[in-house]
Amino acid sequence: MQVSPRRILWPTDFSDLSQHAARYACGFREVFKSELHVIHVIPPPLSPDVSVMISTEVPVNVSEPEVLEASKAALEKLVGEQFGSTEGVQFDAFYGNPWPSICDYAKQHDIDLIIVATHGRTGLSHVVIGSTAERIVQHAPCPVLTVKNPQRDFVVE
Repeated sequence: MQVSPRRILWPTDFSDLSQHAARYACGFREVFKSELHVIHVIPPPLSPDVSVMISTEVPVNVSEPEVLEASKAALEKLVGEQFGSTEGVQFDAFYGNPWPSICDYAKQHDIDLIIVATHGRTGLSHVVIGSTAERIVQHAPCPVLTVKNPQRDFVVE
């Protein structure tokens, strides 16, 4: 059996643990000479109480160009910091419900592996909304590598 992911997706919410998952994305990209996709999904501006009542299938109709442009600029900067440059990395930021948007992106771009942190947001919003990583694992069209708190790593720099 040979494993060779051609396209890898690293979704980020800009959290520290999410950025730790970038090390794995970088390592897998180098070993397998994979195409890397990096995305940031901007969640709807709703309180946790409201968002739990809205189905994930409901489209997000938010149009705040300044938030979108700021997110894209921050993502470009982060990609440059994490991977040395933006060359050869496809990246984008867009509005959506995080886990279904990540799974849809993976389907649309024929992603072979998703590398995602196990936790981003913490506290009540995590309890009420549920784990984005858990939902991605359940619904992704491809294998998912979940990266936990960096107490024990196998990635060596």
